[in-house]
Amino acid sequence: MASGERSSMPGLVVVGSYNTDLIIWCDRIPARGETLMGGNSEMFCGGRGANCAVAAARAGCEVMFVGAHGPDSFGKMALSRLEHEGIDISNFVELPYSKTGLCLVFHERRAGAHAALVANSANNQFSASLVRQAEAAIREADLIFTVFEIGNEALLEVFRLCQYWHKRLVVHAAPVDASTVLPSGNYFLVVLDDFEALALTRQDNLQAAVLELHRRGATQVIVRQKFDSLIFSDGIRRGRQPIPYGKFLHVAGAAECLVAWASITLTMTGDLAHAARAGAEAMAFSLSRPGAQDSLPYRSELPSYWPPAVS
Repeated sequence: MASGERSSMPGLVVVGSYNTDLIIWCDRIPARGETLMGGNSEMFCGGRGANCAVAAARAGCEVMFVGAHGPDSFGKMALSRLEHEGIDISNFVELPYSKTGLCLVFHERRAGAHAALVANSANNQFSASLVRQAEAAIREADLIFTVFEIGNEALLEVFRLCQYWHKRLVVHAAPVDASTVLPSGNYFLVVLDDFEALALTRQDNLQAAVLELHRRGATQVIVRQKFDSLIFSDGIRRGRQPIPYGKFLHVAGAAECLVAWASITLTMTGDLAHAARAGAEAMAFSLSRPGAQDSLPYRSELPSYWPPAVS
């Protein structure tokens, strides 16, 4: 890609997680206390933060990834992959007494259902000081991405720096549990699934959940409803974008693909509906291929919405 093409794209800093995904294919996910014979196993590079970084880099952006890994073979795998994607990993540091992120996934062959378990790792053990080391890059970037798959101390520091420097912060609000909190602040875009929206806002219907996210400072919100559609809202207008139907193979990486392509398009066009369309198209493409980062499209593979018309 010519340097001029990249220079016209937003520059990003992603503060997030890297996981090696260990996948076992099965006819059905085991119940508690049950052992089943499954099918093939596979190993892929993943992690919500790293997936967003790779998706943005393949879309044509200059990307820095801020995070941590352990001194193990998975860490070496992570460094090699992110460097291969052209991502700045100068702030992707090794924690000598931690392990690189690991996610175990059971994936049903026919239904497409999955269950995943993420281990404690360097992802939730790196401190706010690592985020502060990247402050100069954060100050210069057009977009900052973060996810809930890192420790609370680091996450709050991302929020603080973005508020201080008035940066466009994109939050992939996942995973969510009973202890997860989205502080009130200024958020350029919040992207999450419908069940995560309900859990995060403590609301009992999606409309109320979206309104609560706006009340907490989200300028724009995109909510994924299964793999059927996206609900998007800017607090005044609300719309629905169907996700194109196609081959459904693998869910890993698809949500992060949506986050990256929608937020980049929104930054370049100012059009949330167009951003939702681009995100839905990219997500459908990712769902058709195996592996989290392996499934993510290059901009040349999505000619319908790329490059977006700048407003």
